[in-house]
Amino acid sequence: MTHLNRIRVVVLGASKVGKSAVTVRYLTKRYIGEYSSTGDFLYRHNITFDSVTTEVEIMDTSKCAQGTCLYEHIRWGDAFVIVYSICDKPSFSNAQGCLEQLAKLKLPSYYTTLLLGNKRDLDHARKISVNDGHELSLKYSCQFYEVSAAESFAGVSLAFQSMLREARSIQLLKALPMRRKLGVNSVSKVLGNIFGKNSKDKRKRPSLSI
Repeated sequence: MTHLNRIRVVVLGASKVGKSAVTVRYLTKRYIGEYSSTGDFLYRHNITFDSVTTEVEIMDTSKCAQGTCLYEHIRWGDAFVIVYSICDKPSFSNAQGCLEQLAKLKLPSYYTTLLLGNKRDLDHARKISVNDGHELSLKYSCQFYEVSAAESFAGVSLAFQSMLREARSIQLLKALPMRRKLGVNSVSKVLGNIFGKNSKDKRKRPSLSI
């Protein structure tokens, strides 16, 4: 399978926010509550959008995903899932830091980002409001979902699928032949209308607490 049919996803976030839980939940529908990993894991699976099959590589990063390590992960990825716990304020600050690094190191139209608030089932212990997550996603023009990896496969799946569909659209845009680049602005406007990146009303970005 060529690189044009491959999307590299990096899952980033602070320790114990549920990075592995949401990744495994999406890939297998199963929930595993406890992980004790000090290294990165790379998963591969295929998705099909509009009769086109794409290989997806998902890198579940460990807590070492900072500094030089974070820089290498950002260079490697095409799409990024930034996970925080709605019960943990430092993890939200960590998520904002990851978004800042992405904005510095990546061209805006060449990657996709999903801000994912996890542990929705622990609403009684909430420290980060839905509005906080939504406002941060607006600031960096990324998709935003709140989910519970512990309770629901549907929410996690919806969030990942929405991100991957956008990533695939961006991938197709980048693959346009040079002689067609004059039409890129038109295509960009279409993508902007769908995903909100070029819209004056950035509140049209996909956002859901489920």
